[in-house]
Amino acid sequence: MALEDESRIEQLKKSLYSRSAPDVRTRRKLRFFNNGSDIKTSWDRAVEVEPEPVVLNHEYKEKVTMSFLSKLLIASVLFCLLAVGIGAFLFFRGASLISGDNINIVINGPVSVSGGEIVSFDVTVYNKNTVDLQVADLSITFPDGTTNPKDHSKELKIFRELLGDIPAGHSANKKVEAIIFGEENIQKQIEIVVTYSVKGSSAIFIKSRTYDVLISSSPISLNVSSFTEITSGQEFDFNIEVKSNSSETLKNILVRAEYPFGFTFISSEPKALAENAVWKIGDIPAGGSRKVKIRGVVEGENTDIRVFHFNIGAQSSRDPEEIGTEYARIERELAIQKPFVSVEIIANSNDSNKDYIATFGESTRIEVLWFNNLSVGISNMQITAKLSGTAYDKNTVQPDLGNFRSVNDEIVWNQISVPELGSVKAGDSGKVSFTVIPTNKNLGSASATNQSMSISVGISGNRTQESNVPETLSSTAVKNIKIASNVSLSGRVVRTVGPFMNTGPIPPKVEQKTTYTVIWSVDNASNAVNNAQVTAVLPSHIQWLGKVSPSTENITYNRNTGVVTWDIGSIGANTSGSTRRKEVNFQIAIEPGVNLFEQAPIIVEQALLTAIDEFTGASLESKQDYVTTRFSTDPAYKEGDEKVI
Repeated sequence: MALEDESRIEQLKKSLYSRSAPDVRTRRKLRFFNNGSDIKTSWDRAVEVEPEPVVLNHEYKEKVTMSFLSKLLIASVLFCLLAVGIGAFLFFRGASLISGDNINIVINGPVSVSGGEIVSFDVTVYNKNTVDLQVADLSITFPDGTTNPKDHSKELKIFRELLGDIPAGHSANKKVEAIIFGEENIQKQIEIVVTYSVKGSSAIFIKSRTYDVLISSSPISLNVSSFTEITSGQEFDFNIEVKSNSSETLKNILVRAEYPFGFTFISSEPKALAENAVWKIGDIPAGGSRKVKIRGVVEGENTDIRVFHFNIGAQSSRDPEEIGTEYARIERELAIQKPFVSVEIIANSNDSNKDYIATFGESTRIEVLWFNNLSVGISNMQITAKLSGTAYDKNTVQPDLGNFRSVNDEIVWNQISVPELGSVKAGDSGKVSFTVIPTNKNLGSASATNQSMSISVGISGNRTQESNVPETLSSTAVKNIKIASNVSLSGRVVRTVGPFMNTGPIPPKVEQKTTYTVIWSVDNASNAVNNAQVTAVLPSHIQWLGKVSPSTENITYNRNTGVVTWDIGSIGANTSGSTRRKEVNFQIAIEPGVNLFEQAPIIVEQALLTAIDEFTGASLESKQDYVTTRFSTDPAYKEGDEKVI
């Protein structure tokens, strides 16, 4: 019996500690449901109740879990509702405190203004909020072309003033004056910005508004007149007229031009202030006017369009060459058309389009070639060549067939002198010619430098349109002839004069050493030159002694080639015969062999001077024949002293 009880006790332990055992709380619950029934004192297997622990345990856990999640969900929803409510409360409450919609900027002023006249604007800032605006600041940005009414020369770009605090329901007002310039019928915009803060916040708030004004009239009228069509290479003028429409004096007025590609400035009246494109025309009184004339030439292809821009305004206080306040701007288009007659000027058979380089005294033959580009004929064609320039001498002009009008410096060819010009058919061509000699009329003076001669050819004629209305046509061409400088090199040899002491027998003797001084001199007749250099070869029987005077001259000798090089560099203008001429001395020696017996040996081969003309850019040359032992320019020379004995 005891063993049997012990076996039951072991089974009970296993049941208690088994995973499938009922929860102790379940067991307690079961005990309560016993309703006071008798408790067994023995482990009787027959009365043992076998509960369903798994089912009872699952139900309990599900109830517990569902309860926790429900509470968490409810708490989350409540928290979100609370947060949204607080945010909405703060938002709507804050909006009621300060809103940009409750701030109005009202501008009372003209919607159109006359350029150059003083205009005033009343700016009022209304605060319709329930809180005060603190440190309100007014900033007005004016358009380009606005000046200070108290000083017209000063630009007015930004007006700024502190309005201070604006209480709730109140306003602040400011009157602002300005002078607005601009082109007629151009609308300009003014920007008004108010910045402010509120009590209890470090944030800066901004309220802005724009205001448009129309420039009903410009204080200055700018008129530019010129051709609308032109031929490539033809000179033409721009005539600029500036007129004041203001009731007050306009001060420090500048005119600026912007040139297109292909335009070359020639001259202007008055002279340009800077870049050949800025003119200072000063003060213009009420109703006054000023004029500027620009001359130039434009290059381009047929049907090309070139656009020129011109603007006018007050001088900048920071840069006297710039416009600070612009009053007006205008542009002009210029069409390039093929000329009705093509004209080409050729000098001495040189058909290059570049300037021709001549020298004084050179007979220059000029040919004017023409070709009718029209599809119709031309009647009464006339060719006129006008000559001018510092090197022009009317006494040297020789026309072929044409009539030279020396009083006007013009050669004229027409149907009287050249009958074929009376009626020129479509596609016809021809030429006229004359000769002229450039002359240095100021030899030796400073004005003899950088001389030139200009030949301007104009061709006119009539063509008949389909409407039988005669139309006068014209075409021009220009040829410039620049006169290059004349540089010359001379060389000689001496014995008893010069900077060196010479030794050895005179006449020179076979197999005995005799020294000589060689002198090179360079003269420049007119323009300054650069990169001047003299080179020559010393024969093999000549020895270079290395003595040079002046010692500052850059002269070198190459023993391998026997070449002597004198690097002169720059030579000033008009040095001929003056103390400014370039000169160098160097010493050589000869020890003649028997093969030179009874000869006057060459001691320096032919020398060559090269240089670049600073004015014309031409390459210049001068040659000096070889130098022998004949030192005839030396006062001690006697005939026969040059021959080897």
